[in-house]
Amino acid sequence: MKASDPMMQPLSLDEFTLLEQFLSSDQTPQDALASLEMLDGYMTAAIVGPQLFNAEDWYATIWDQDKKLEPAFSSPEEAELINSLIVRHNNALTNLFDDDPESFLPFFDRVGYENEEMKKSGVEEWAMGFLIGMELVHDAWQPLFDDEDAAVLSMSLFMLSKVSEEFRHLTDREIAELTESVADCVISIYAFWNGEEGVNEDEDYDDDEE
Repeated sequence: MKASDPMMQPLSLDEFTLLEQFLSSDQTPQDALASLEMLDGYMTAAIVGPQLFNAEDWYATIWDQDKKLEPAFSSPEEAELINSLIVRHNNALTNLFDDDPESFLPFFDRVGYENEEMKKSGVEEWAMGFLIGMELVHDAWQPLFDDEDAAVLSMSLFMLSKVSEEFRHLTDREIAELTESVADCVISIYAFWNGEEGVNEDEDYDDDEE
């Protein structure tokens, strides 16, 4: 696919705002990925991980982890618009890891927040989105969990998502340090999978599919 293709163009600020408004609206199922942070984390996990999944499962999980509920689009045009924004953001992330993975930053490091509490919430949602992306093919991630050194890379994500009980024992400084480590951990996770011959099998996934 050529860079001039409209579906390869990164989202503008206005497009991000439009997508966020839809994700957080009553038109989406209760358990949908309801923020840009969650969506970005989810997409990132799918891109940097083993990718042993198909596009239908990937897309359905955005709206409902049980893959049963769908958003209530107001029109076919709205459905086409929202779907295209989702695919374009995924394409932009995919291209980044293909071209320059070392430049990766999670969504919460690419935007500004009104206050520290809002950023902490954004970090938690991003980490939770990443874990949902891992759950998409949990068994396929097992080699990373089985590797003593590599398993540590996911620890900050489990902590920051508050899935781990240990989060409530962390100091503000420790939380800040974990937050700062996310980008490096994700880059290292990407390197882990791409360094294993035959692990990153993405034949079943196509960025163009919705």
